[in-house]
Amino acid sequence: MTSLLTPSGDLSDPYRSFIAKSRYSRWLEDENRRETWSETVARYMAFMLGQLKDKHGYIPDLGVVDEIHEAILTHEVMPSMRAVMTAGPALDRSNIAGFNCSYLPLKDPRALDELLYVLMNGTGVGYSVERKYTDQLPPVPEVITFNDAVYIPVEDSKEGWGLAFRALLTSLWNGERVDWDLSKVRPAGARLNTFGGRASGPGPLDELFDFTVDLFEKAKGRQFRPIEIHDLACKVASVVVVGGVRRSAMISLSDLDDKEMAEAKSGEWWVEHPYRALANNSAVYNDGMRHEDFRTEWDSLVASGSGERGIFHRGAAQRQAAKYGRREQDTDYGTNPCSEIILRPFSFCNLSEVVVRESDTPQTLARKVRLAAVLGTWQSTLTDYPYLREEWKKNAEEERLLGVSLTGVYSNKHTNGSQGMGLTALTLASLRLHVVESNAIEAARIGIPASAATTCNKPSGTVSQLVDCESGLHQKHARFYKRRVRVDKKDPVAFVLTDAGVPHEEDSYNSEAWVFTFVQRAGDTALVREDVSAIEHLEVWLAYQRYWCEHKPSVTISVREHEWAEVGEWVWSHLDEISGVSFLPFSEHTYVQAPYEEITEEEYEALASKTYRVEWSDLAFYETYDQTTGSQSLACSADGCEDVDLVSA
Repeated sequence: MTSLLTPSGDLSDPYRSFIAKSRYSRWLEDENRRETWSETVARYMAFMLGQLKDKHGYIPDLGVVDEIHEAILTHEVMPSMRAVMTAGPALDRSNIAGFNCSYLPLKDPRALDELLYVLMNGTGVGYSVERKYTDQLPPVPEVITFNDAVYIPVEDSKEGWGLAFRALLTSLWNGERVDWDLSKVRPAGARLNTFGGRASGPGPLDELFDFTVDLFEKAKGRQFRPIEIHDLACKVASVVVVGGVRRSAMISLSDLDDKEMAEAKSGEWWVEHPYRALANNSAVYNDGMRHEDFRTEWDSLVASGSGERGIFHRGAAQRQAAKYGRREQDTDYGTNPCSEIILRPFSFCNLSEVVVRESDTPQTLARKVRLAAVLGTWQSTLTDYPYLREEWKKNAEEERLLGVSLTGVYSNKHTNGSQGMGLTALTLASLRLHVVESNAIEAARIGIPASAATTCNKPSGTVSQLVDCESGLHQKHARFYKRRVRVDKKDPVAFVLTDAGVPHEEDSYNSEAWVFTFVQRAGDTALVREDVSAIEHLEVWLAYQRYWCEHKPSVTISVREHEWAEVGEWVWSHLDEISGVSFLPFSEHTYVQAPYEEITEEEYEALASKTYRVEWSDLAFYETYDQTTGSQSLACSADGCEDVDLVSA
C-alpha cells in the first residue's frame, strides 16, 4: 500500500483527503459511512469494466486493468471525475452523468428542455444565442390565451421536470397559457437515493415556469431577441440547485455585434438580472475581423475587470478541428464552459487527465498519457442518453471524442518551457502521438471507431486540489501559501476537522461556517504565478495549442496593469489561433480569510510543524445518514474551478 494512503484506504494528506471525502466519496448505505478513496476508485473501475463487458463484450487485459487502477489510486492519471462521482446506478441510468460538459445551440424549442435536463445531471453546458440560431425559434404568438381547464402534471424526476418544461414551452408557442401541478415533486431537503444529495423542492421549478410565462407575454407578436433566450437559459440554470450551492455552469456564445449581449453584465445587472451570473459570456469572432472592431471589443474586455466578453474564434476552432485530418472544417463548432473542447452541436466532453510531476521524464509521461488515453477510450462507450434526441448519441458514436489533458505542467522542465520552447514542443508533439496511437489500439480491441480528436488542456480546478499539483496550464499561487476552505458548522466534515485540530476560525462573512486553513507549497523547481509574465504565459499556451492539443488549451491569463496593451497586440497578432483563452486582471489584493494567501518559508515551516491527523473513520460518529453532495456539484463551473467550499448559498 502506497504511503499516499492510510491503512484504511483514505488519503493521508489532510487537505487532499478533505477534497476526496467532500467531492467524490459516495455513501455506503449498508455500512452507514462514506467511501474511502480506495473504495471510490474501485467503484469507478468496477462500473467501467462492467460497461465494457456488457455493452461490447470486451474484457481488458488484467495487467492493464491493474496498472490503470493503481495509477488512479496514486494520482498519476485521473478519469472523468464526473464519472468517478456518479459511477453506479446514477451513471447506469443515464450516461450523461459521466461527462463534465456539453454544447448545444439554442435554435429550437427542444434545445431548451434538453438544456434543463443536461444541467440536472450535473453537466456543464455551453450554448449559443447567435442570431442565426435564435432566429430559427418560432415567433411568439400575438395572443396568448389562458386555459384554466388544462394542467401540466410534473413528475418527480429529471425526466418529469424536462417533459413539463417542454409541455409549457409548447403550449406557449401554440398561444395557450396553462397551469401546472407540482404536488408530486418532493419537498426541499428530501433525499435523492440514486444521485445522492438532497432535493431542491418544487419552488425553483415554479419560479422557472413563472419566468417563462412572463418572458413570452413580453415578446408577444415578435421573435425572441438573443438576450431573452440567454436570460431564459440562465434562469434554467439558476433553478438547478446543486449541493445547496448555485454556481456558474455555462458559457454563452453571442454575435460580436450584439450590443445587448455585450452589455449583459453592465450597470447593476446583479440586481435586475441576478441569474445572468450563471453564464460566462463570450463573443464569436470570425475570420476577416477588422482591427478597429477587435480594439473595441478588447477595450471593453479590459474595462469590464471580469474578462467578459471572452473570445471564441470559430474560424480558429474550425482550423484546429481539421488540422489532423479526422474532423470536418465546415462544421459550426461550439465549446464547453471552460473552452478546452471543440464540440459539434449536441455533443459531450469526455475528459481524462495526466498529473505531471516535477520528477517526470518524457518516458514516464509517455506511459501516463497511454493510460489516460485508454481511460478516455473506455469512457467513450458511454453513449446512452435517455430523454435526449438521437443526434446526441449519433455524434458521440461517430466522433468518440477524448479529452486527454495535462495538469501540473508548470512543475516540470519538459512541459513548462523553462528549458526553451523547442524542447517543450518536441515533448508535446511526441506525447500527442502516443495518445493517438494508444486510443486507436484500444478502440480496435473494443470494436469502436478511433477518436476524431484526443488531446486538450482543461483548467483542472478541483482535481488539481485532490492530487496536489498546479491547475492545468496555470502556476501555483506562490512558493508557500495558505489555502483556506469554508465549511458549514453543521456539516459532519467540519466536526472531524475540528476534532483533529485543523487550524480554523469563524467565517468573518458567515457566522454559520468555519474557515479551515491548510498550508501548501510549490515544488523546488516549479514556476509560480509571480515568475511568469502574461506574454510568457501566452507563449506556453501557444506551444500547447500547436503541438499538444487536437482540441484547445484552456487558460486564464493574469494580466498586470502595465501589460494590457502588449497583451492586446499579441492577441491581435495570433487571432487566427486564439480560442480557449480568458483574461483577468492580475490580483495582488488580499483580504480577510482569502482562499489563497502567500506566506514566507519560515511561516510555512512553523505552520507545517504543527502536526495533526484527520481520522476520517470518526466521520461515522457525526454522519448517520447520507449528507454527501459531490454528485450534485456541477462539473464544468466556468468561474469556480477551484471552489471547494462546503457552505450553502
